[in-house]
Amino acid sequence: MSEDPDRGGSSLFNRIAMAIAFGLIAAGQGRPVHAQDADGSGDPLAELSRMSLEQLSKVEVTSVSRAAQSLSGAAASIYVITREEILRSGVLSVPEALRLAPNLHVSQLTSTEYSIGARGFAGSPDSQNFSNKTLILIDGRSVYSPLFSGVGYDMQDVFMDDIERIEVISGPGATLWGANAMNGVINIITRSATDTTGVLARVDAGEEEQAAALRYGADTGRGAWRAYAKWFDRGESEFGEGVGAADDWTKWQTGFRFDQSAGNDAFTVQGDYQHATQDFFGSESANFDAANLLGRWARTGKRVNTRLQVYLDRVDREQPPSGIAFEIDTWDVEFQQSADFAGRHRLMWGASHRQNRYHTVNNVLAFVPNRRSLDLTSVFLQDAITLDEEWKLTAGVKLEDNIYSGWHALPDLRVAWAPSDVWSLWLAASRAIRAPTPFDTDVEEWVGGQLFLVGDPDFQPERVDAFEIGVRGRPESAVSFSASVFYDEYDDLRTIEITPVTLLPLRWGNRMEGSAYGIEAWGHLQINDWWRLSPGYRSVHKRLRFKEGASQLLGLSQAGNDPDSEYSLKSSMGFKRLSIDAMLRHVSDMPNPALDDYTEVSARVAWQISDRFEIAIKGFNLLNQTHREYAAPQGRELRRSVMAEIRFTR
Repeated sequence: MSEDPDRGGSSLFNRIAMAIAFGLIAAGQGRPVHAQDADGSGDPLAELSRMSLEQLSKVEVTSVSRAAQSLSGAAASIYVITREEILRSGVLSVPEALRLAPNLHVSQLTSTEYSIGARGFAGSPDSQNFSNKTLILIDGRSVYSPLFSGVGYDMQDVFMDDIERIEVISGPGATLWGANAMNGVINIITRSATDTTGVLARVDAGEEEQAAALRYGADTGRGAWRAYAKWFDRGESEFGEGVGAADDWTKWQTGFRFDQSAGNDAFTVQGDYQHATQDFFGSESANFDAANLLGRWARTGKRVNTRLQVYLDRVDREQPPSGIAFEIDTWDVEFQQSADFAGRHRLMWGASHRQNRYHTVNNVLAFVPNRRSLDLTSVFLQDAITLDEEWKLTAGVKLEDNIYSGWHALPDLRVAWAPSDVWSLWLAASRAIRAPTPFDTDVEEWVGGQLFLVGDPDFQPERVDAFEIGVRGRPESAVSFSASVFYDEYDDLRTIEITPVTLLPLRWGNRMEGSAYGIEAWGHLQINDWWRLSPGYRSVHKRLRFKEGASQLLGLSQAGNDPDSEYSLKSSMGFKRLSIDAMLRHVSDMPNPALDDYTEVSARVAWQISDRFEIAIKGFNLLNQTHREYAAPQGRELRRSVMAEIRFTR
């Protein structure tokens, strides 16, 4: 970690990086040819366009099979958050965008912290169990923490206007995406630079948050490039009774993307840098910096498609009051090919290797040793077999090796039946694991000079065998829906155990097992040409138990403090230049620590002044002045937020 007591060096670097970014943006004020204008489609907000339900069913997704396929034919419970849905909701962060997916549970704990999960196990922070069973990718780059397992959502940021779509899969995706895709996969896919030429500027301002963003892109003949810069300042949450928690924070971020094609070859290079300062109640502020660089080459052939991707990632985080300072350097290389054989087989195979090197600055929370190099190697094979016009069978397996528990086989089997263009049904069976991390094996926690908690060097991967049946249909031109029922068997879930005789230190163990089952369903109802309703529902019921010899400390809720059910209803209206969007969500009570059920509403009203200007007023958490989404003290009161938004494109 850099000492940086007066932040002089960091500030100088920040100013230089910001100057470069805005220099690129301002480099050409002459109006380029818009990729959007070329086909007459224009900006989607300018026309208040809305995909028809038939178009939505034909949206291409890549996360289910690592190859492009229509949403209607995907044999998985997948919800696609479209670009238009993100922009019309007015959200400014990745976690808030993920609220739009009805198959996810999203809880905001503080101004900076979120807990997000699919099919339960979203975490129990009071038991030091974090949401660690859902894998998140940004343009194919894993942002799953190798140190703690889970995701630091305050560090995951993209230029929201440049998101093409977010594919949210509930259920295991380990065969294609790796060990930590245990309960779900979230794949954030940004737009090609060829789709973002020209100038885009936006300002969002309210009492609780202020934000500004600027992006410029240009055509290069065979491709395009873009550069952006964004900044925000977010307000604090509350302890209760109007007492501020002093957890406000600010961040700026800059980045670029370059896309070029040459014949059957396509090249992408992109990168981002961010710097944030977070405040803490009764303590000094702490900074974090993160940077990434990704390169990808893809070749499309008559029968064989090939892709090679390499990325580098760097995280440098100062020590918060109750946490640990760390540096993590990651490099990852991944190769995959797909080919058609005998008219019926679509074979896909690949291999990858990732190395994480970390260094921690130990405090009351320590890692011993405080330096490690973590290697993860995997190979996979999948065959999508067309049995006839209606039936398709997909079988695959991934072999993955981690330094703690060695090699594991992660199989997946899916059968899909599509008797017509408007109906499809699938069955799936999968196995996935959550691989051990240094937090499971190497951690030491000290309380009052006493060693209170230690890791288990023999900690085993948490494991799930998952089974699912689902249906997707469009029985009428104005109605579409997707529904699935799942049953999952878990083993070797993490528990807190005691040391015989002395009791302390406590240690991690693998002495919990059990099952979870539930339903996920959502749909779209086109009331008329200007009004669409989109209801959603999810339920999760867990039946967990301790294994023989378990201490049973902290109870079964340590596996995750999850609500049994959630409901949502989205409404989207468009009247020429006026759009009105709203979302109501209801979350049932949480068991332990207890939190009553709650209902909240967000809304946005926008007016397209011209083809270039749009203004909007939007609000979040509108039903209550403050509310909690997780019990105290880990969860704090979240304030109502009302903001104005101005958006300019050229």
